[in-house]
Amino acid sequence: MNGYKFTLPLLAGLIFFACNDDDDGSSLANPDAQPITTEEITGSWQVTLFRDDNEDETDGFIGLTFEFQDDGNLVISDGNRSTTAQWSISSNNRLVRIDLDADDFTTFDDRDELDDLDDDWIVVEKSDESLHLRENDDDDVQDEVRFERI
Repeated sequence: MNGYKFTLPLLAGLIFFACNDDDDGSSLANPDAQPITTEEITGSWQVTLFRDDNEDETDGFIGLTFEFQDDGNLVISDGNRSTTAQWSISSNNRLVRIDLDADDFTTFDDRDELDDLDDDWIVVEKSDESLHLRENDDDDVQDEVRFERI
């Protein structure tokens, strides 16, 4: 009976420390993901392809610019309105996380597609002028976004 006094707290502690919400991208759905640096993504971009659940939703991004700033801010603008979201790169440099909040959707209430951009994205391809990202999950549906530098 005395053994249970130590086993139960030990087990609870292991479960607590094993569960972590902070995904650092180390368990990628695509092991071929390419590394990326802040310097490579910093700058102004436009979406040239956006697929959500295998449906082309690129039209919802026409006229928007995305300025990835080196401080982690992501300024989204259509020339008349703008909002500032957040972006980051995972600790293994293979995952781009885009974080939009409620204010971003209020500013662009006519741009429902922005909601689908709020995700963790695997770097599939990159060059100085383009960036191809896929959603970090292993389902059969390929959500993807392509950015071109402007």
